[in-house]
Amino acid sequence: MFVSENFTMMHWIEIMRIVIGLWWIKSVLHKEYPKFVKTGMMSWTNSLLDNHPWPAVVAPIRKLINLNPTVFPYLVVLGEAAVGIGMVLGFLTPLAVVVAILLNANYLLTAGTKPKDYDEKRYNSVNPCFRVEQGQNLVMIIAEIVIFAVGAWQVLALDATLGLFQF
Repeated sequence: MFVSENFTMMHWIEIMRIVIGLWWIKSVLHKEYPKFVKTGMMSWTNSLLDNHPWPAVVAPIRKLINLNPTVFPYLVVLGEAAVGIGMVLGFLTPLAVVVAILLNANYLLTAGTKPKDYDEKRYNSVNPCFRVEQGQNLVMIIAEIVIFAVGAWQVLALDATLGLFQF
C-alpha cells in the first residue's frame, strides 16, 4: 500500500531518521539563549539532581557537569546540533545515532525520573513533567535503535552517496 518497488520500507525508516534529526534540531532552536548557557541549563540540571531519588545516578552526572560548568551547556547544544544535522543529512549517521541514544538515555535518567519532591496531588516539583520526559526519550531511544539496527543511512543519506558504512 505505502511501500512500492521504488519506495521501500528502508525509505520510510530513513524518513524516520530525518524526522528524529529534525526533532534534535528543534531541541537546539527552542532553547532561550543566552540564559540557557549562562545559568539555565546548570541550574535546572542541579535542581533535578538535588531531587533525584537514585544517588548512583546523581554522582557521575553531577561530576560530569561540574567539570567545567561554563563549557558544559555549550557541549550539550553542540552535541544536539551535531546529532540533528548528522541524522537529517545522513552524514556519519552511525556515530550520530549512538550519540543520540546516549543523550536520550542521560536525559531519561536525569529528567525522566520521579523527583523526591514530587507531590501526586498538587503536581508541585522541580520537574512536574517527568512522565513526559520518560515518554519522549523512550520513544526516541527505540526509534534510534531501529535506525541503527537496520542501517538507515543506505538510501537517503550522504553516507550512501559517499559510500560510507556499507553493509
